[in-house]
Amino acid sequence: MGKYFPLLAVLAVGYWYWQGPYQEGRPSSLEQQLQENAKTMKRCMRREASMTAAAGMAGAATGSGDPEALCAQEHNLYLLDGEWHSRDTD
Repeated sequence: MGKYFPLLAVLAVGYWYWQGPYQEGRPSSLEQQLQENAKTMKRCMRREASMTAAAGMAGAATGSGDPEALCAQEHNLYLLDGEWHSRDTD
């Protein structure tokens, strides 16, 4: 029994670390999803802005609507409390 004690102690400390400090340091799946949604919206808004600028330089009409609303509709997102939430998962 005495020769198994160090192994059991290492396993117990490893389990404690995995369940406590390690998991608390990682973002939850909801936080990850919100961060990903924000990145998606940022990329889409940049793309819309560059397309609007290119159309303006080409002399085309640029009255395509609100870029934020277009991106939100395109990616099925909505703004709630300053964060972009997905309509698919909520």
